[in-house]
Amino acid sequence: MATFCLDISTAPLHNAGEFILPGHPPANYKKPEAIADWQAADVAEKLAKAAVDPDLCRITGIQIHSETTYGIQGPWLCVSEEAEQLAISIVSTCFIRNETAITYNGRGFDLPVLKRRARYLGVKFPDISTDKYKSPVIDLMTLLSDHDPQRRRSLDFYVKRLGWTDLDPKPLSGAEEARVFETGQWDLLAQSLQRDVTAIHRLAAWLGVL
Repeated sequence: MATFCLDISTAPLHNAGEFILPGHPPANYKKPEAIADWQAADVAEKLAKAAVDPDLCRITGIQIHSETTYGIQGPWLCVSEEAEQLAISIVSTCFIRNETAITYNGRGFDLPVLKRRARYLGVKFPDISTDKYKSPVIDLMTLLSDHDPQRRRSLDFYVKRLGWTDLDPKPLSGAEEARVFETGQWDLLAQSLQRDVTAIHRLAAWLGVL
């Protein structure tokens, strides 16, 4: 079975706030100013999560670890939509070749984002299933939790638990990755992607799925 380890990073769309609609406050909110304050807080909360919303995020980087990519491993840093299109098309090619992706929370995050961004950007991408029984994506998070969401742990937890001190600490946190367009820390983003894919590859080997 041909496999490739995959990780992506994301940031909010620059205009994500334009697409966020405020929710409806509880029925006991009667005063217009109280309703306005509640809605403003609701929009702010949704905007803070835009980097992990497939409809409100953009991909900032993609890293793979594969034996069949002819030395092309990435990372591909998506400083523009054109760069993002190219990076997504490379992942698409791996799936078209019927390779199996090994991820950490890939069925819950990486794959839905890739599919949605491909749709928005006009990139041909196969309709890969995220169903746990049908998907060609091996999700180490679900395997390690025995498909129980309440038992899920972060990738960082297993890096520490297995004593991979050469991979700790990670150069950027998830929140810092989401701000790369503001901070310009593209070099550190590349290091973060490489670190996480290395961890995914080692974890897959430890679990015996490689």
